Amino acid sequence: MKILYTLSFMCGGTAQVGAGNNTTAVIGRTSQTHTLDKLLVCVERTFGDLDQVRTAHMKLHELKMAQGITAEDYTSQFEMLTGRTRFNNAVLADAYIWGLPNSILQKVFTQTTLPKGLDKWKTVVHNLDRLHRGLMELRQVHWLK
Repeated sequence: MKILYTLSFMCGGTAQVGAGNNTTAVIGRTSQTHTLDKLLVCVERTFGDLDQVRTAHMKLHELKMAQGITAEDYTSQFEMLTGRTRFNNAVLADAYIWGLPNSILQKVFTQTTLPKGLDKWKTVVHNLDRLHRGLMELRQVHWLK
């Protein structure tokens, strides 16, 4: 029953075709998959990411803190990817800095000392972003008066 229930969630495209075939096999008692664990392994093998590390590398290098994204959101997305990359801290710091917008980089580079290490960069970027957003809110409130 667990297998049939799980297969019922596979909708659309080749997943739906595979689920239909597996459902027919389970009902007809000809299925090679007798446990839910075996089904999940089969689904992962068929539809999963075959190279999660490489995919994480590519996504990390594409990640940018674009207009409207907070430093907190950028950092959260960054951290979700870093665990899969196997990069060392120096490379991760470079990737984090590379994804920052020029407006933040200019503010960081005008400080008397640059942050050392990824954690310090995250702290400085979060503080600058909060300061920037606070100033924007003040301007908006002042503009409305």
